[in-house]
Amino acid sequence: MTEVEMNGGTASLSASPQTSNPLSRKLNKILETRLDNDKEMLEALKSLSSFFTENSLRSRRNLRGDIERRSLSINEEFVAIFKNVKEELESINEDVQAMSNCCEDMTSRLKVSPLV
Repeated sequence: MTEVEMNGGTASLSASPQTSNPLSRKLNKILETRLDNDKEMLEALKSLSSFFTENSLRSRRNLRGDIERRSLSINEEFVAIFKNVKEELESINEDVQAMSNCCEDMTSRLKVSPLV
């Protein structure tokens, strides 16, 4: 017998070597998963609970579309912010290039000027 701790109690599962049913293996794997230690899963569940408030058939059917829309929105926001960063970096690059040109011009004028 295999014991799985759930909410402070234990649940017993028979884990015989004869259990070759794929559904039983998947169920055992899920029951043996320790969500307490899986930080990514906990974060995903916290995020999900922020917008998945009603557990109904309709909301479960729409969940995939909701997640895809949220993902698209996040990606669009990232692209907009990244575009601003790119524009700022291009502006800095232009300023640095102008300073470099100015320094080259001053250097060339100093080279041709007579020494005092």
